[in-house]
Amino acid sequence: MITARPVLELHRLDGFSLWPAAFPEEPYVLLPLGAGLTPAEVGAVVACLADAHAEASEAGGEPLAGTQAAPVPSPDRDPTGSFLRGLLAGGEDLHLAGGVRITDTTTGAVVDPGCCHGLQEWGTWREFAAGSDSCSVWFGHSPTPGARLVGDIVRLTADTDSAASPVIELPLPELHRLLDDVEHRLHAFLALVRDWAAREVPAHAAPPYAALAAALVPPDPENPWSARVRRR
Repeated sequence: MITARPVLELHRLDGFSLWPAAFPEEPYVLLPLGAGLTPAEVGAVVACLADAHAEASEAGGEPLAGTQAAPVPSPDRDPTGSFLRGLLAGGEDLHLAGGVRITDTTTGAVVDPGCCHGLQEWGTWREFAAGSDSCSVWFGHSPTPGARLVGDIVRLTADTDSAASPVIELPLPELHRLLDDVEHRLHAFLALVRDWAAREVPAHAAPPYAALAAALVPPDPENPWSARVRRR
């Protein structure tokens, strides 16, 4: 069986206490997103993303689509608002380290996104699936995953820099089905973020959801997949 999951990179935040958060024991892990996340895992996702974009907050970046600019809140008077501002100040440069993980549960082969790739770019898989010869988009490096379409067969290589790299092959219609599942899981994740924010940070409930929704469902009318997502 072959599965596809949207994954997001989490890192440890020692001493964090603004809300309950289940940070990984390891320095970095790729967390699969979907309806099954616990509130503490959602809290860790929001915290890690805000922390990763703290420099953008200090630089006063432009707000993301779907959010509104706001003065920098005082850390003493509003530590939660001050911390969350990092998630909103990334503007068009918001980066959600991660991507799409494809796994062959029969052979154990896994194709993970490489370093510097972002989940906000997951639509490039749709572009690849609509192609005819080879994938010209980039899925990260170290490892450097690759995708090639030969007829109606998709050949995925976990690391094109390794001759011994695991390979996954699947029919093109199956890849389309897997990407539909990724889309469904992202919507389920966004619903969890919306509900989590209403409970844990009610004074700042809308911005985290709006920021992530803008990144994961980009308003690009030229992309049929994104237009279809936005109509749901």
